[in-house]
Amino acid sequence: MTQEISFISAGEDEKEAISFLLKFVEEKFLELGSSPQNKINLRCNDAAQANELDQKLWDDLDEVFLAHKISNDTKIPSCPVEISYPGIKVKNDFSTLINLNPKLPPDYQDYDAVFQIVIKDNASLQNQARESFKQCKIDGFDPTYIN
Repeated sequence: MTQEISFISAGEDEKEAISFLLKFVEEKFLELGSSPQNKINLRCNDAAQANELDQKLWDDLDEVFLAHKISNDTKIPSCPVEISYPGIKVKNDFSTLINLNPKLPPDYQDYDAVFQIVIKDNASLQNQARESFKQCKIDGFDPTYIN
């Protein structure tokens, strides 16, 4: 059952949001520790964005080695951080969702903590995040917004 839902402003375009996301996932990973029940699902828009994020997590993190994989890569065992996107099957064993996709997944209520990354593009991405915020309210949650 979801205990925390936060919408976090992360820049005005996808590039700024991904840069923010790299630091944020590193902080969350260190905060949660390496316990098997503290897994993070990084949800992207599509396979191309997932591959980009996968590469950046290998290349751009300085402070920590962050074991991760794209969720549907069956050659690699389960990792503390997995990258997903709509259309692929994801195990339901994550405690934390960090969602770069402006739309919440249907199972968002199954996570202990949900962090919705908001791209303030004054257009469709921001509007979709607003709709996700409204959906949380309809579902009985009181999400916070962090600017």
